[in-house]
Amino acid sequence: MHIERNYSDAELVYTLKHATEMDAGIKFIYREYYTFLEKYVLNNKGNKEDASDVIQETIIVFISIVEQDKFRGDASVKSFLYSITRNLWLTELKKRNSADNRNKYFEKSKDTIEQGIIKHLINREHLTLIQQLFEKLGEKCRQLLMLVYYEELSMSAIVELMPDYQNEQVLRNKKYKCMKQLEQMMQNDEPLRIKFKNALKYAG
Repeated sequence: MHIERNYSDAELVYTLKHATEMDAGIKFIYREYYTFLEKYVLNNKGNKEDASDVIQETIIVFISIVEQDKFRGDASVKSFLYSITRNLWLTELKKRNSADNRNKYFEKSKDTIEQGIIKHLINREHLTLIQQLFEKLGEKCRQLLMLVYYEELSMSAIVELMPDYQNEQVLRNKKYKCMKQLEQMMQNDEPLRIKFKNALKYAG
C-alpha cells in the first residue's frame, strides 16, 4: 500500500528547490492545499475551472519565489499560497469587469506578499530557460516563439519580419506546430513543464 508522504514547510521548500524531488512537492501541494484554495475562488465569483487555472498559476509563482530564495518563512506555506491565490484571482476579476463595476470585485491589499509580486519574478534566468528550450526546436521555431512570447509582436508584424511565411494563417500554423513540439518534449517532465510555463509568463 502506497503511503503519501507529508512535508513540513521547510521540507516542502527543500523539495521545490531540487528537480529530482520537485514533482513530489507539487503533488503534495495539490493534495494538501487544493481544496482550501479552490474554496476561496468558488466563494468569490469563480467556478471550478477558474479555480484550477488560478491554483496552477499560484503554484508556478510559489515555485519561482522559492527558487529565488524569496520565501523567508515569515508566513506559513498555506498562508503564502492563499495570499498568492487571492492576489491572482482579484486581479483576474478586475480584468473581467468594466471600469464602472470593477471596484465591486477588486479590493486593495495591505499584505506585503501581494504587493508587486509579479514584478519581483522578472529576471534574466527566465529568458535563458526559454531560449534554451526554444533552441531545441530549431532556428525557425526559436525565432517565431521569441517574437510571439518575448517581444509580444502581433502576427501581422511577425509576417513582416519573417517573409518566408506568406500570411498570418501560415504563421499561426507554424506556431501551433512549434508549440506541439514543445508539449511533446515536456509531456513526461512535469517540473520542466511548470518551470517553462513560469518562465514564459514572467520573462520580459
